[in-house]
Amino acid sequence: MRVNAMVITAAVALVGCGRQAIEPGQRGLRYNPHDGGVKPEVMQPGSHGLGWCMFRDCGYIETYDVTYQTKKETVFTPSSEGLAMNVKCSVLFRPVISELYALHTEIGKDYYDEIVGPEFRSAARNVLARHSYTNLVGQLDKVEDQVEEELRRRTHGKHVEIASITLEEIKYASPEIASAVEKRLIGQQEAARQKAAIEAQAAREKTQLELAAAQAKLKAETEANQARLQNDIAAEKSRRDAELALLTAKNQKEVLEQQIAIDRLEAQQKVIRADAAAKERSLLASAKANENRADAAAHTAFTVQAAGYDALGKLGGNGTTIFLGDWSRAPSFLWPRQYLTPPALSPMAPASTTKPTAALSSRASPL
Repeated sequence: MRVNAMVITAAVALVGCGRQAIEPGQRGLRYNPHDGGVKPEVMQPGSHGLGWCMFRDCGYIETYDVTYQTKKETVFTPSSEGLAMNVKCSVLFRPVISELYALHTEIGKDYYDEIVGPEFRSAARNVLARHSYTNLVGQLDKVEDQVEEELRRRTHGKHVEIASITLEEIKYASPEIASAVEKRLIGQQEAARQKAAIEAQAAREKTQLELAAAQAKLKAETEANQARLQNDIAAEKSRRDAELALLTAKNQKEVLEQQIAIDRLEAQQKVIRADAAAKERSLLASAKANENRADAAAHTAFTVQAAGYDALGKLGGNGTTIFLGDWSRAPSFLWPRQYLTPPALSPMAPASTTKPTAALSSRASPL
């Protein structure tokens, strides 16, 4: 990069002003020899001016690839059995953009060879040595996560981001070891298969025994539950019958009390009606007496006399005149014409010591 900067400086010397481009996927740090060296500001992709470069060194821009990069490593390590293995693995990484100035000043552009690579190989050997060959084959994801965690711990604070670890190939260092391991693995697999078959048979027998025991237990529990349920039903029925009998007696008592209350009420009503009837008769008698007294007070001697005349008139019939008293003093219109005489010849002329008490006439006249 220094050669490129010198070429750029030489190229722009004729025009007096230098420029440098930062490609996409890169970031840059400005180096100015006349202004304190490298600046901490991280420069973005694009074309950047370097200043006036006619008769002086304008410096340059140190660029870093900030995209994810992959490096492959072959790690020679023993397994947990002590057998040598060659493991091909890869790491995905990139620099932390915000810490680019610290990475440049503390480590430099060769940060993989200085930090990431050695720590990656050491972390991989440390983790792989804790596993056997069979475990590595069957647990690759778990082993990769362990290597990644170990590498991140080792590179913490080194301004590098570790994205992932991949174990691509695992094999023994020599064919003899691989053949011996393969035979041993075949034997282990056969033994494991036979052991698994025996364990499966034992498990089946155990399962059958447990199933029979469970069925017997279930049958006993079912019978006990049925008996308990029947007892509960009988007890519940007895309780309900007792409650029903108690409720019936209570209802009968309430009905009897209500009937007694009704009879008492009817007796009270009869007494009330009898009192009312007595009061009514008393009031009627009092009213009748008052009426009689009023009638008696309303009759005078004249009304009695008129009533007597009326009764005598009805007694004699139509056309009958009844005169009470001295007939000689009777008015002349009461006598028929043929009985009227001059006063000298009148029957009333001679003095008579006998006074008739009544005179009858065939002519009807009002009293």
